[in-house]
Amino acid sequence: MTTTTTRRPAPAANDAARRQRFAAGSYDPESHTVTAVLSTGARVQRLGMIEELAISPAAIDLGRVNRGQVRLLDSHNPSSVNAILGTITKAWIEGGNLMGRIQFAETAAGRNAEGMVARGEAGAVSVGYRVHKWTPAGSDGDINTDIWRADRWEPFEVSLVSIPADPDALIRSAQTHSNTKGNRMDPDILDDDMTTTQADPAPATRTAPQPGQRPAMSRRDITAAYELAERHQVPATEVRSHIDAGGTLAAWRVTVLDRVAARSSGQNINARTPTPGSENTLDNPEFLGRAVSDVIYAKMAGRKPEGAAAELSGRSLIDLGAMVLESNGERVSWRNRNAIADRMMTRAGGGHSTSDFPSLLTSAGNRVLADAYSVMQSPLKQLARVRYMHDFRPVSTVRLSEAPTLQKVAENGEVTRGSRAEATEGFKIDTYGRMFGISRTALINDDLHAFADSTADFGRAAATTESNLIAGLLLANSGNGINLDDSQPVYSTARGNKAASGAAIAVASLSDARTALRAMKDIDGKTPISVTPKYLVVGSALETVAEQVLHDLAATQVADVNPFSGKLSLIVDPRLTGNSWRVFADPAQIKSIVLGYLTGRDGPQMDIHEGWEVLGLEFRCILDFGCDFQDWRGTYLNPGA
Repeated sequence: MTTTTTRRPAPAANDAARRQRFAAGSYDPESHTVTAVLSTGARVQRLGMIEELAISPAAIDLGRVNRGQVRLLDSHNPSSVNAILGTITKAWIEGGNLMGRIQFAETAAGRNAEGMVARGEAGAVSVGYRVHKWTPAGSDGDINTDIWRADRWEPFEVSLVSIPADPDALIRSAQTHSNTKGNRMDPDILDDDMTTTQADPAPATRTAPQPGQRPAMSRRDITAAYELAERHQVPATEVRSHIDAGGTLAAWRVTVLDRVAARSSGQNINARTPTPGSENTLDNPEFLGRAVSDVIYAKMAGRKPEGAAAELSGRSLIDLGAMVLESNGERVSWRNRNAIADRMMTRAGGGHSTSDFPSLLTSAGNRVLADAYSVMQSPLKQLARVRYMHDFRPVSTVRLSEAPTLQKVAENGEVTRGSRAEATEGFKIDTYGRMFGISRTALINDDLHAFADSTADFGRAAATTESNLIAGLLLANSGNGINLDDSQPVYSTARGNKAASGAAIAVASLSDARTALRAMKDIDGKTPISVTPKYLVVGSALETVAEQVLHDLAATQVADVNPFSGKLSLIVDPRLTGNSWRVFADPAQIKSIVLGYLTGRDGPQMDIHEGWEVLGLEFRCILDFGCDFQDWRGTYLNPGA
């Protein structure tokens, strides 16, 4: 086998040129955004293969980007919310590259990253992704390695990194060399340990030594190779294999560089790195991680595991944790189960792994949390519109009146200017949270009951918190609703959205409510907006009466026809007490209530931390949520009788 290694000479050091190279010319300080080249599709050397990403609309699934679910992370760290630096708000293909617009987070970490990018101190990005379809694309004859192209892949996250696997994945406006498939990383951005003070000699073709021949490296080169491997945590056995194959010191530097780049890209580079064709087997660490997460979720939820999880269903937590440790390249000794439990509770790769056991436990817990949260959702949320917010700062929602009516323009006449009234209501989101933990003893005893119960309880608690806050908007001021910006409650006879005297739910009283909503004027006080009622909202005491009134009767006389049958949907919430009842319009027509979530965190989320004061793992359940009344014109109150 022959091996040919080509490297470009390292350019002369030039600090000014280096700063210019990473100058973020697309940075907008007002919107806190920057445009980046997320991927050029460059070929990257992995263990046993060369990987290439196809860049085309058919190849890239941007669904997560379009839903605002792709985060900018710090060096592929998915295990902490503190590692979130921003969000990828838009992605597109331009000039054969995958481009993205980055919105920096209004957090200390986000502002720090934004400043480094703005000053040109950081400019390399790396995409974390999942491949759904591999296609063989030939081989690299120089190094006798197969090339596999990802023809269907999905970005999961983008990270700001120090050394990218794709040499031209940089903040836009950085001066990059023309991308060539198979290029190594530009020596100008390498660590000094990776470069030499002089240009490398011309590439040479070497043949593996025959028995009795001396290796290609001198004794000094061999010492340098071992030192390089130790410094960058590459197994010594691989140095020996490289030397035995007749490799040069220059080639070994490139190999180590590829390892560093792969780690920065969040790739698993141990001996169990999946090769194309083994993606859906337990030999693939990512596939194993999903299966372990599935079986833990099944244990916690009391469900029958399916797919690959069924194969692991008989394994204990210690067994599952040991499998994950081994997939990360660690040796596991069964002589000490306590030691295995300790290793399971320590995140692999310093917190940068996406398949370590604590992250898998968190993933399963979040699913149980979401299940309990969904079951306990208040029907009052149907009355609201959802708004996603980037931070916790108060926001004001400006409502404009309807556009002015169009006026006839005479021949050669002037088009006159109209005006629109406006009103504002403000609100913000707050953070609600509690902590709980799982002990090392529970892991050893294969006991997930306490963890599952706590997770489900917190899911229900999060839903209850939301429901209480929404109901509180209606129940404030003795049932007249919270005060709006005009210091008046939501419901009042002066606004025309409250009955002057209470009445039971009946066709006549519902007709009065509908008439009142139909007569509503826009915020200019002049333009009719003809609000259409859609929901009848009552407490538990009026549920049966409301169902009877809304029931479709086979009337034999016109007077007996129920005009509201099939036109009003019933919403019942036990927090609404007494005989009062309300009517609401469709939130798509009038946004009466608005709910706010932090972007990407709609609903409760679990974060994890290795226990310090206790032996175990600590979990934190966080809900970022806010709600407020925005417009009183879409609802009507009858005090009841």
